[in-house]
Amino acid sequence: MNERQRIAEAQPFLLRNVPLRPRERERLLQTPGTVHLTNERGEMLLVPQRGQYHLYWAYNDLETMRTLFPKMWTQIRKKVDPDEADHVHLDLVAVQNRDWFDPMLNDADFFKFAEWMEMVHPDLDPAKVPEFPDGVKMRRATDDDLDVFSEIWSDAYGDLNDGERTFEAMVEEVTWAGALEHDGKVVAFAMNGAIEGSEGEILAACVAPDAWGNGYGRLALAAAAYRHASQGAVRARIKVRPDIKPALKTCADLGFRLHRAGIEYRRPVDEAAIRQAREERRVVGVKARFGGWR
Repeated sequence: MNERQRIAEAQPFLLRNVPLRPRERERLLQTPGTVHLTNERGEMLLVPQRGQYHLYWAYNDLETMRTLFPKMWTQIRKKVDPDEADHVHLDLVAVQNRDWFDPMLNDADFFKFAEWMEMVHPDLDPAKVPEFPDGVKMRRATDDDLDVFSEIWSDAYGDLNDGERTFEAMVEEVTWAGALEHDGKVVAFAMNGAIEGSEGEILAACVAPDAWGNGYGRLALAAAAYRHASQGAVRARIKVRPDIKPALKTCADLGFRLHRAGIEYRRPVDEAAIRQAREERRVVGVKARFGGWR
């Protein structure tokens, strides 16, 4: 059996929280720090990715999932190190009915956080150089820009922020970063990741909230896409939150199209916070069932 056949035959399970190509799954398995539980009916992977833990699972069918998920999670959660992440991240992608999953996930203290969309530009043009208006310029970023970038990133995402650990992890993956200035002040930035095959990843394109409405997001994203095109990429992809309305419009205006979408669930790594949240939900449930004591 050759390597391609081995990888293809190693994932027979049909029901997955995230569809994975064989080589994508193999890459997750090879990620340093990955924990993998498996048997003949299913598997679960806890993978350190970009400063947080990510959970992947696959089972033969729904009943197997409902039986094995709690058992596997009980085992694998022992490997969660609260000093290494802020939360455990779990995506649902291309699922038919969320109602099949929510009770199981909620029982394990995973709750819906937000939706996301992966947007892809299918045909980058290396001859399409972005033009900047008077007083606005894009320059290559330096280490001195990182504190400003982090602040803009945090403010732009607000409650949908992924946390400082994630930002720091993204910085480690940067192949190019640009700072957009207006009259000498950084108002936006973009960061690119690696090009794999012919597709380049745009890690971030963010505008300071007090500078929204000036077209800076479009300029930053266009610069990031052009940079990938100039390095040989044919396509570019970026992950956005549909709750941040300007992000979707900016992507669409520049030729990005929806590739796939998902729902992100999160579970804190702070067990004390989880116990407190459980108690708060219990109290709310009691009040809902019985009302006040008067």
